[in-house]
Amino acid sequence: MVGAAVFTMAAGGVGLLDATALAITIGGGLGVTAMTFSRERIGRAWRLVHAALEEPGDPDEVVAALKRYARIHRLEGTPALERAAAQADDPFLRTAVMLVTEGRDDEELAAALAGELRRASTEGEAARQVVQLLGKLFPAFGLIGTLIGLAHLLRNLGAATNLAAVGPGLGIAVTTTLYGAVLANVVVLPLATKLHAHLERRHATMQMIADGALMVQRKEYPTRVEHMLRGAFGLPTRGATSAAALTLADRAA
Repeated sequence: MVGAAVFTMAAGGVGLLDATALAITIGGGLGVTAMTFSRERIGRAWRLVHAALEEPGDPDEVVAALKRYARIHRLEGTPALERAAAQADDPFLRTAVMLVTEGRDDEELAAALAGELRRASTEGEAARQVVQLLGKLFPAFGLIGTLIGLAHLLRNLGAATNLAAVGPGLGIAVTTTLYGAVLANVVVLPLATKLHAHLERRHATMQMIADGALMVQRKEYPTRVEHMLRGAFGLPTRGATSAAALTLADRAA
């Protein structure tokens, strides 16, 4: 709807605003989407699209947080870890560390985290289907509007005494096709691409959190948690530290 509003203002600015064509193209696409999916599903899709338009999260911050939680778990125990996890900004990070504090064994924790990952993947796929449907409906209703405009033109063509009588039908036939093509390729397609990239990035981050939570559960050394996560997900090592210094830091932790 936001994209449609921006498009409407742009069309008005260049003199291509046609209320009937807008009602057919935009109203038809949004109406069929609303009939196809539930309000909750459309709302979740909008939240994910909104998140995709924001700045991506920094994986270094996730690694630093997991390293800090590993240190807290080793030195201060489970109650301190629970208090620290409650302040996490990332909802999945907060959930994963809270699962660690429940005293589950490794297999139970891995199963619970895998379930959360599947749920997030299902929600992401549902949101992607909503955006994909919009990308198909806008050109489809543009074509439907073209057929409506041609039918209107042909019906009045025989009785027309001047070009003004056939102008409205011809205008609808042309503008609905234009609206459908622009909305699909300029608004929906870029949103779908950004959403796909966001979902892949988010899945990688959640997998990193799940692996880190398992290491926090085992009370691994904080520096080992950091280096294992960076190595597994291809993140650059921060700073140049000798092996001896890392060993001493691990023992100190």
